[in-house]
Amino acid sequence: MAKTKEEIRVDLIVKARELLVDKGLDFLTARKLSDYSGYSVGTIYNQFKSMDNLIVWENCQTLDELYGALTTADMGSDAYKNLNKLLEKFVDYVLGNKNLWFTLYNAHFQNTIETYEVFYLRRIIKIVQLLENNLHKLFADVPDKERKVSAEVLFITVFALSSLLTTEKDFARLEKKYVMRVLFNTYLAGLSYLGKD
Repeated sequence: MAKTKEEIRVDLIVKARELLVDKGLDFLTARKLSDYSGYSVGTIYNQFKSMDNLIVWENCQTLDELYGALTTADMGSDAYKNLNKLLEKFVDYVLGNKNLWFTLYNAHFQNTIETYEVFYLRRIIKIVQLLENNLHKLFADVPDKERKVSAEVLFITVFALSSLLTTEKDFARLEKKYVMRVLFNTYLAGLSYLGKD
């Protein structure tokens, strides 16, 4: 029985992910995916407008996995500790999935996509909301608008610093988890001044 268009699409996403995990982003081309998956290059482009479009779907899955990892953090009543637990889960996910994370990071850093679809942005918003919920508890005296922006800035900062985690050569001697924790907590300490006059 012939596969449906959706089954082929899922097959290609799975095979592309295997290539990303094993070989990295530089290895993911239409020709190499064709060779690996057994589907023609034409079939790949019938499913995805471009390889960048396929990368968006791979990055959606990475964001879903990251969100799943973050939600396994053992949250308590201390918002400060909760935020640090979220950071720890984030760092562990990035370090455990370097090729996938590099793919996500690179798509944003290289700005290969002009505008992201709502389905993609919703995944980022869910992650930011985990931070915002705890920032709300920690900084109740900070106005909602500033707290929301602070959560977005915190996510963008951690996201930008994540390149440190996936870089082997330039930062090999640094204790990367420690550096991330210091920078993260320095930001949190700075936020405490937003609510003060």
